[in-house]
Amino acid sequence: MLRIPRTGGGGPRVHRYPAADSVVWSTSESAPTPAEFLAFDDDNGSIAYEDTRGRPILIELRLGTITVQSTKKLTGLASAGAKSVFGIAANGDVVRLTPTGEWTYKPPRPAKAIFPQPEGGLLIAIGTGANTRLIKLFPPEKRILDSLPFPVASQTVRTQLGDRLILAVDSGLVVLRTRTMDWAPPVEFDDPITRIASTPSGDRVFALHDTGTKVSVVDRFRDRITAEYELPGKARDLRVDPFGRYLLARHADADSIWVLAIGTQRIIGALRSTWRADLPYVAYDGVIATISGNDVVMVDGETLKAKSRVAGGARDVWFPILWDGFRPRSASLDEPVRFDSIITDSTLTDSVSPPDSVAPTLPTQPPPAQEVQGFIVQLAAFLAEARAKELATRVHVGGENARVMTSTRDGSTIYRVVLGPYATREEAERAGKESGQSYWVFEGNP
Repeated sequence: MLRIPRTGGGGPRVHRYPAADSVVWSTSESAPTPAEFLAFDDDNGSIAYEDTRGRPILIELRLGTITVQSTKKLTGLASAGAKSVFGIAANGDVVRLTPTGEWTYKPPRPAKAIFPQPEGGLLIAIGTGANTRLIKLFPPEKRILDSLPFPVASQTVRTQLGDRLILAVDSGLVVLRTRTMDWAPPVEFDDPITRIASTPSGDRVFALHDTGTKVSVVDRFRDRITAEYELPGKARDLRVDPFGRYLLARHADADSIWVLAIGTQRIIGALRSTWRADLPYVAYDGVIATISGNDVVMVDGETLKAKSRVAGGARDVWFPILWDGFRPRSASLDEPVRFDSIITDSTLTDSVSPPDSVAPTLPTQPPPAQEVQGFIVQLAAFLAEARAKELATRVHVGGENARVMTSTRDGSTIYRVVLGPYATREEAERAGKESGQSYWVFEGNP
């Protein structure tokens, strides 16, 4: 659970849920107050969010760094995985921000909205009114791959795991299949829709009618309404459990919410809670985190009974993450692959090739593997060599400078910033702490 102070007075920290007092990562560097979280990269442990000043912020857990990715005035910030953040400049250009630099694209007409896709594609809405079109490209390539008319929508939702773009229009819902760029059959409603929310996969869409008391459930596979909820009062917002179990509906006139069970299609009951961009939310174990004054109260999703209270928790902005990067990798995972059945004689160094009739003599047994001893401290791993070298020049421990080692994984070169080797794990742990960086200790080479 990433928690960032809402009013300063301390750096971000990660708690091991559900132990609210167990801090597994922290940094003394202050972070700008988040207004909206954009994405989390579970490969590199990076969180992208928009702060209250409209700036894109990147927190890298492996490095313990907090970066303002751009000081340009950008709107419509969006990201599909935190590896890159897209925004719209004042002149309508599209800007992509990555840790290694910026990329700018000038569309045929000024951009009005952007929709990054999980596979790396980018959809851009250009034009206005009935002349709005949606174009598709794959950055950094600037060639337009597809283009189609795009309806005026009161709200647009991109599914987190699927390939659907869901739009609330005057007549109901329309869904664009973003991979094939074709429209699913529209779902019509008798009255206007004010809010929509989707399960992560997009298999079900929840639509709040303008009356505020009725929620319709649209099955995307059937492209029709399959259920309806009648709320006890008027609601004005919806939020779906990240695991698709509960739907939370915000009361229009009070600090309370209704909890709806998606699987059984029933209203469980009501809870008191302030509604913010981060809270309430539903944790992986079905517990609902609610706000009570300055505290956060954990409530069982089925019984709605309080399970625990985090004193002062509401003074932080909360963001749940699922990541195993806090656990050191086994050194065996990064050992080079050996093919003992194919042995190359590296002693043939003459520039003249040997005659065809002469073949090098292969040893009958492979050379013994070199014994690896000691412990290595790894501070970070990058895909960009320049970033690895920049960090290495800043880290000095006990008269030793950090260095960069390279390895290959899935065809990509990884640049690791390391210290050591050290004779014992205790010495390696001491060096890691003195570095002032996040670190992992490995036995042998990283």
